[in-house]
Amino acid sequence: MFGPTGWVFFGALALGFAGLLYGLVRAGNVALKVVAGVLAFAISSLFGAALVNQYYAYYTSWGALFADASGGNVVGYQPSFGTGPGGGTAHGGQAGAVGPIGAHEHRGGVTSRPFVTPPAPTLSPLPSSSAAPSMTIPPLALKAQPTTGSGRVVQLDLPGARSAIMRKGFVYLPPQYFQPAYAHTSFPVLELLHGDPGDPSGWVYALQVPGLMDHAIDNGTIGPMIVVMPATFDGKHGQDCVDAPGGQLDETYLTTDVAADLVHDFRVLPPGPNWAIGGLSDGGFCAANLALRHRGSYGAVVSLDGFYSPYSDLGVLDKIFGSRSPALEANDPSALAVDVRSSLPRFWIMSGSGDLVDARNAQYFEQILTTREPIESVVVRNGRHTPAAWRIALPSLLAWTWNTISGGRVETGTTQLGGLPARLSPPGRVTASLQPA
Repeated sequence: MFGPTGWVFFGALALGFAGLLYGLVRAGNVALKVVAGVLAFAISSLFGAALVNQYYAYYTSWGALFADASGGNVVGYQPSFGTGPGGGTAHGGQAGAVGPIGAHEHRGGVTSRPFVTPPAPTLSPLPSSSAAPSMTIPPLALKAQPTTGSGRVVQLDLPGARSAIMRKGFVYLPPQYFQPAYAHTSFPVLELLHGDPGDPSGWVYALQVPGLMDHAIDNGTIGPMIVVMPATFDGKHGQDCVDAPGGQLDETYLTTDVAADLVHDFRVLPPGPNWAIGGLSDGGFCAANLALRHRGSYGAVVSLDGFYSPYSDLGVLDKIFGSRSPALEANDPSALAVDVRSSLPRFWIMSGSGDLVDARNAQYFEQILTTREPIESVVVRNGRHTPAAWRIALPSLLAWTWNTISGGRVETGTTQLGGLPARLSPPGRVTASLQPA
């Protein structure tokens, strides 16, 4: 009731503001008037911030706010701690209890940006190809089974040898990573890209990915996998994860350098079918674009309220490449997806029915993808472009990702979440399951 989104908290702020205004009017002492005015202004600013927090649901408990502010339950990283190549591990506290929520993952203004129907995907005539529509994902010996324990979250520098970029990021290590039975096991990887504006701490605090991973691993919903959460840009805003001519090489950093750092410092499988990449908002575009530009580096793509054409963020990309640059088509997931010369990664796409722009973006890309392969589409009923909708979808995202990149059963069709029947198929398309080849 008295949490940062509770009406009791809002009532207390309103009463405090009213009391200070009363004091401002009634006080005879000038100094008291100044103090009351300053405090009233501070409370009104806090009230505005609280309204934004209530809408986006960044923080739903005070513990989340304090954990985000202090970096609670995240430990340092010591490459020398551990055994064998890639055996570096974290030391210190457990990560399973990373606070409820509290970060900044959303693209300000995305929902107000009008949906722009991109040009129909057109490519120069392609040679006939015998490539299978979907990438083959070899099954892993790792299995999902109920367990106990907590993983750990480490914050560390992820240096870019190829891109010359140095940024901090987070890595979630599952509880099995520290168990003797898995001492020589290499784990699959999920790479998560945040939105713009945003930073990787949002996955830890706002969306509680470490806690969701622990819960799903403990109850046997998923098996052990490593989650890396890098920073996608420097400064206030990003550049949609592309390499800017004469500028920052974000694509190189996220696809080449981050992977090299993980392979060097942790026991992970090499990039390929047993890796997944995903993101939210702008990060969803990044994930789809990078996976399709680097065929074979990722076996699966997951996207929360992403967009799938450079024309949806044309102002940003025109500044990077120049107006009408051929680089636009080269960074267009909707065009790259119809290139039959190589197989596609598997796709999981989420949108909220409460946001028309996100829903249309998802439907547009789904229509293109399903000309090649069936996908998994998740719709959050009445969901909008906020962390609240993403939290509802994340358990499904993690379960689907694990099943896919571990070489298990790949679910396809349409899942509706948020009070509707759990499993529905869209008209004219049959829900199917892809068995590993």
